[in-house]
Amino acid sequence: MRAFHFITVHPKIIEAYRQFGVLKAAETAGLAEIKASDLRDFAADKHGSVDAAPYGGGDGMVMRADCLANALTEIRKSFHFGIKGKVIFTSPSGKAWTQTDAEKFAALDEPVVFICGRFAGVDQRFIDSEVDAEYSVGDVVLAGGELPTLMMAESILRLVPGVLGHERSATDDSFGAGLDGLLEYPSYTRPPEWNGLKVPDVLMSGNHEAITRWRREESIKKTKKLRPDLLS
Repeated sequence: MRAFHFITVHPKIIEAYRQFGVLKAAETAGLAEIKASDLRDFAADKHGSVDAAPYGGGDGMVMRADCLANALTEIRKSFHFGIKGKVIFTSPSGKAWTQTDAEKFAALDEPVVFICGRFAGVDQRFIDSEVDAEYSVGDVVLAGGELPTLMMAESILRLVPGVLGHERSATDDSFGAGLDGLLEYPSYTRPPEWNGLKVPDVLMSGNHEAITRWRREESIKKTKKLRPDLLS
């Protein structure tokens, strides 16, 4: 069973997303355990403070290392003796998250703790002492880490055997092994003609070998157009 723990000031975001799609399927199948810890339960004072003004001045507030460390310590109490789990923090300065990273964590038999940043950032001392990997989901800045970490968790869980409805659903998607890491070919469904546009004849032919060839060719063509770097 995969264990995913989120440290956040907005646990309701995590709890809401658990009720749908891949995360729900993984928990329902007994393949994952997903928990959200409210950082304010580990606040520094009775006012629920988990952040403070940055030393040296500047705008915004910085999440406190001691509050985050206390939350992480409490979470680790639920792990098997000696296991610390992998701690992931999302930020614009992190390594770009890829399918390869999702595959690596899907194969990992160890709990994963996601640190959902908020405010103006996280005290660097916590990052240096507790974070195992820092990832970005793109050259953008968001208000918090809940959305990026949920995206990462879903990309991991959909690769766990038994989570998706069909065993090839994950491997035959873009970047998957079934497509040799290329982009997925175009898809079509009913009606056979729409707005004067027809479904390619080969897909209606029933010739599975021809369909396989067409899909491979279209996958290469699409990758050359949109992501030529994947062909290098």
